Amino acid sequence: MSVYSHSRIGTFESCPLQYRYRYIDRIPREREGIEAFVGKLVHEILQEIYTDLPRARATTPSDQSARFDALWGERWSSAVRIVREGMAAEDYRALGRRCVETYHKRHHPFEGGEVLGCETKVEFPLDAGGRYRMLGYIDRVHRPEPGVLEIHDYKTGALPRDGALRADRQLSLYEIAAREIWTDTREVRQVWHFLAHDRQFVQRRTPDELQRARVGTIRAIQTIEATTRFPPRRSALCSWCDYKDICPEWAAEREAARAVRAESPGPGAVGPEPPAVPLAAAAPPEGRYGQYLLFGGPAEP
Repeated sequence: MSVYSHSRIGTFESCPLQYRYRYIDRIPREREGIEAFVGKLVHEILQEIYTDLPRARATTPSDQSARFDALWGERWSSAVRIVREGMAAEDYRALGRRCVETYHKRHHPFEGGEVLGCETKVEFPLDAGGRYRMLGYIDRVHRPEPGVLEIHDYKTGALPRDGALRADRQLSLYEIAAREIWTDTREVRQVWHFLAHDRQFVQRRTPDELQRARVGTIRAIQTIEATTRFPPRRSALCSWCDYKDICPEWAAEREAARAVRAESPGPGAVGPEPPAVPLAAAAPPEGRYGQYLLFGGPAEP
């Protein structure tokens, strides 16, 4: 029996062929997009804050920035790739530092309520028979007062479009899981932190909305499991796809690039540059840590 995640379903919805490469064929890829790289570091620092609150309360925004730099130095490798034109590694590092600094300034001394878990793993059924199962990791679960839960999600990307959070599937699924774990809960608040913009959004879901999220997710899984053909779906997100180098949708562009390289003069000679394939200014695809760094670009579709 397969276990699904929000990002796994989202991959299928974005491109069925990418889904097949990643989840069925399991074609390995060693490179990592810098958006995911920075997102992991920021999440790790925020997790450190809430797993050791006495230490975190003694820190300053500069301390968190220094911690980000230290993690960057430890983890950076040639496997990290930059897709967005005009951006350099230092631009991403500066934004990552800003994310942790602004969060510290807004929330220090991190008081009020009880932290129930960070990066909390939840695996739960969507149906009574347990046929459709989901897996997820909640960035932080907080109890501000008895009977009330907050599900916190950290975003290092652009602000959402109007209405996008109301249609968010991920935190609604997490609320379904949280209500099963903490059965004395009477209210759940879904909280998004858009760190690069120092903005926070809070919403609540009705029982009907949670049921629609449950049913809609089951139908999405049924569609995936009934699928026998996985065609590519070209979009602006292709620039961030780990499988673009083998995708048949981009075969013509790869062949044209090879032809230009074959006709290029030898070393020392001046010849034409290969034509660049323009990169669309769109959001990188959602992954384990949600929506990543967009530097003012549009929110994820």
